Amino acid sequence: MSETGDLSGKRFPWARSGFDLEGYVGALAAWLVGILLGILWSPLFWIGFIAAIVILFATRTAERTTPDVDDAIIAPCDGIVVSVSGAAVPDELRLEGTGWTRVRLSAGPTATNGLYAPLAGEVDHIIRETGDPVAFYAAKPDRPGLAVAYVSFVSGDRSAGYRLATGGLGPRLEIASEAGDAVRMGRNIGTMRLGGWCDLYVPSGAGVDIVPGQTVIGGETLIARFGEAGAVHDEAPVQESVTPVPDYIDEILEDTVETDSASAAEDGDVSEMFERLRAEARKSQDGDAD
Repeated sequence: MSETGDLSGKRFPWARSGFDLEGYVGALAAWLVGILLGILWSPLFWIGFIAAIVILFATRTAERTTPDVDDAIIAPCDGIVVSVSGAAVPDELRLEGTGWTRVRLSAGPTATNGLYAPLAGEVDHIIRETGDPVAFYAAKPDRPGLAVAYVSFVSGDRSAGYRLATGGLGPRLEIASEAGDAVRMGRNIGTMRLGGWCDLYVPSGAGVDIVPGQTVIGGETLIARFGEAGAVHDEAPVQESVTPVPDYIDEILEDTVETDSASAAEDGDVSEMFERLRAEARKSQDGDAD
């Protein structure tokens, strides 16, 4: 293991999360506004205090260590698996083929805001839809007025994509990458603040390794592996073991049959031959009795 990947030298190895710089600045500004409002009337201080807390939650970040695996799809954001089922792919993702699996993730308002590339390849295209400030909280993934983004990825002949949805008030959803950008698996490509929904579409050629109710970590949790879609392999037919008969055995049998046939032909009739054999057998029994 490399020194950069070894956390044994850190005093607090669990302290791998923090806030964006804009989060510190915004929270400080809101707190100062709250103080000024509190001078006018003390209850107004809590407006600035609550705003500072919301800003900090909206700017939560964390370090991520992407697993060193090939032919895999990882979680694009933090959240909880709501459902895993077959579903039609939205036209905006432009994903070809049939038999797609939709993994629906729900991210709470206190989740970190990072969005990550689910596979190594490049960004195929991005479609953004602005939200309505009235839809502040994304209670349901299909609620009207949400800020929505569609992002698809390609890697050779493989592809995947996801639909993001969050509240429409403020700068809640941002995609930092552009179409055509090369991305490695787990690269941060944007932010989704104060939670939301992510519908990840996995191709039928990949086996999904998660279940509803499972908590996933964006950029780290393995969602699916290509080539593990539960392919059924037919059992090979059982072949009976047959011991080959040596060639010389066949020659002996052929000689025996030919000899018996020749003897029968000389005697003239096979029935007469058997009658003589019975007579000789009776004579042998009578001699033994005497």
